[in-house]
Amino acid sequence: MLIGSSLSFGQNGVDTPFAAGGAGLETSIWKPSSLDDYPARAFKPVTGSQASFGIFFFTPHLNNFALRISLMQWHQGELSDRSHLDSVTLRHLSLELKQSIVAGTRISPFVSYGLAAIWSRERPAGGVKVPLDRAGFGVNVGAGVEVLILRNLGAGVEYHYLYAKFAKKVGLTDNYSGPKLTFRLMVLF
Repeated sequence: MLIGSSLSFGQNGVDTPFAAGGAGLETSIWKPSSLDDYPARAFKPVTGSQASFGIFFFTPHLNNFALRISLMQWHQGELSDRSHLDSVTLRHLSLELKQSIVAGTRISPFVSYGLAAIWSRERPAGGVKVPLDRAGFGVNVGAGVEVLILRNLGAGVEYHYLYAKFAKKVGLTDNYSGPKLTFRLMVLF
């Protein structure tokens, strides 16, 4: 009874805490499987990369569904000893459908499904000044949980699998598919 009343929002005037739209910041560890030397270590980024950062916006929920658009950038450096490149940068723009599993609580588990456009930029090694850009596509599926911290402030964590493919090799591979662990901080309005 105590747990149920502490999670319920109906008593303080907010009927559905994550029903509002919002925006926020995210940080992720994206581990393309074809590049991952440490697959059992979820928090260890791929060699030459670090956590990626991004922004996201989401619509108000309608029948437990919301649209989310996110933009993030992932970078892998230290490639000159393994290829003719100095670094690769990927920009990932995704449109996702987010479905809340439990509505009206401070803790809201969800699943997400999305499509992404991915742009790459290869920076050649050896002082060559002309970068090479390519476009690819992706599909995201994931699950996560959001927690309402204050009336208009929330945080979340999500585990995705990204299918990310390019027609030609970008950096060390043409297949950037792999898991992505994301942490979010959001403002609801």
